[in-house]
Amino acid sequence: MLRAVNKYGFYCIPEQYRKRELCQVLLRGDVYEPNTIDLLRRYAQDGDIVSGGCFIGDFLPALSEAAGSRQIHSFEPNPESFNAAMATIDLNGLKNVRLHPVAVGEKADTLNLKVNFAKGDAMGAMAKIVDEAAEGQTIEVAVTPLDDLVPKTRKVSVLHLDIEGHEWPAVMGAQKLIEKHAPLIVLEVGKDWKRRAYQEQLDQAFPDMKYQFAGSMERNAFFMASA
Repeated sequence: MLRAVNKYGFYCIPEQYRKRELCQVLLRGDVYEPNTIDLLRRYAQDGDIVSGGCFIGDFLPALSEAAGSRQIHSFEPNPESFNAAMATIDLNGLKNVRLHPVAVGEKADTLNLKVNFAKGDAMGAMAKIVDEAAEGQTIEVAVTPLDDLVPKTRKVSVLHLDIEGHEWPAVMGAQKLIEKHAPLIVLEVGKDWKRRAYQEQLDQAFPDMKYQFAGSMERNAFFMASA
């Protein structure tokens, strides 16, 4: 296991992830998606942060520091990444992080997670839910709705999802959380059409919340409730 450090803390990186973009950033001593992290830190002033997939815990030291007595709720279904994230949590002594070894989705289920490329190389942060199992490439993972993962007694200010195309099922599994707390919703987007699709889906799923696109940066789109 490799170790890296930046201004927020220390990170544990599996050797097989060394060449992945995010890990290269950390190994240089830099911060991955620094502007997104800064906004999440400043925005979550009175509630918990839900942020995942966790990968190796690259967001956790920064978010944990900003959260103080509040909590960070995260998840990571890839066992290799989960173990690295737990090591990152231990290395930094993070006491307010709740990390779960599951994927999140619309309902409790078991799905296929692609963790290796066809040639056998680890996908790292690019691991994603897929329809078909493939020997040597996929593993079965448990899926839990965020409404079941986050205690109902916790107020949530930010819902941040970067899960390689599985963001919308995760949002649909957080309907009660969203309707109760109207958190800032941050979703990974690569193209403008995807951002527009999310806006339409939010309009249909949460019409009373009046979520509006508030801008994008670092491949993330930000939606704020105006109800």
